[in-house]
Amino acid sequence: MMINSEFQADADKLEKFVSLYCRSHHKDREKESFDFLYQRVPVRIEGGSELCAECSKLLKYAIIMRVLCPLDPKPRCRKCPQNCFRSEHWKSLEEVMKYSGPRSIFLK
Repeated sequence: MMINSEFQADADKLEKFVSLYCRSHHKDREKESFDFLYQRVPVRIEGGSELCAECSKLLKYAIIMRVLCPLDPKPRCRKCPQNCFRSEHWKSLEEVMKYSGPRSIFLK
């Protein structure tokens, strides 16, 4: 499957936000380089940010749900009329976004 630039840009932004959150909130956890390489998903991340297992799982879920969104054009998840995230993932991602959003202006 070919990489979709819109999905790739969204995934890269999500990775930066989750990485910023994980570095700040999960300092004492073991981390591994994030990889996202699925043949049926038009996004690739190899050798990405160092994330704990919890943040890695959340990021994978968020990328997949963004790709599977049936709406076109895809709205911002916060303004979506049909939220497809499970509530526990939604709460976690909302916390990540609230923390990382304002701080992301300092990222390159």
